[in-house]
Amino acid sequence: MYVDLSIKPYDTSALGRILSTARRLGYEAVAVEGLDKEVEGGLRCVPRITYKYVGRPISTYEFSKGYLIAYELGEPTDIKSLSSLRGRCHVLRISNKVLAGLKKKYVNSLRNCGIPIEVSVKDLILDNGLNYNVLRGFNKLLPLVERGDVELVISSSAGDEFELIHPLELVAILKELGLSELISIKAISSLPLRVLRMVSNAV
Repeated sequence: MYVDLSIKPYDTSALGRILSTARRLGYEAVAVEGLDKEVEGGLRCVPRITYKYVGRPISTYEFSKGYLIAYELGEPTDIKSLSSLRGRCHVLRISNKVLAGLKKKYVNSLRNCGIPIEVSVKDLILDNGLNYNVLRGFNKLLPLVERGDVELVISSSAGDEFELIHPLELVAILKELGLSELISIKAISSLPLRVLRMVSNAV
């Protein structure tokens, strides 16, 4: 079961085309930014809210039950203080700026936070090839991911249907970037599926 935890339509008219393409490519569930409620119909669609991390979590979550909650780190130094987010979100998204500036001294904070780390494939691959500045930071994560110290989720952040990638092609890309086949498959299947189960259970 392939899952994409980050669909971010450029406009409302793009959503239907994205979902149709996702079904055709073999995805069985997606999380969609801006969706009001969960939708079933051949493809499970879970609403998602992404907050910018400003050193602390928001004060209340009553209105967001049933939503996938993500926090996005915008600066490498944000990694130093993540303990307050434990139990307050489902995934921690690392922006391309954070990956590009990732230092080894921050990697332990990612390991200790106990929250699945989300990386967008759009941040790793540019229109004209690989984003080498970001890949350097990504490579610092790989040993921890392979050892199981950090759980990695790969999402598309697709804004239209053309930005979706076939799951098998995505696995091949991740293997080329240094992940084992097992971890590559887990990053787009069993781990994001577990995250969605947490959403369903209001965790």
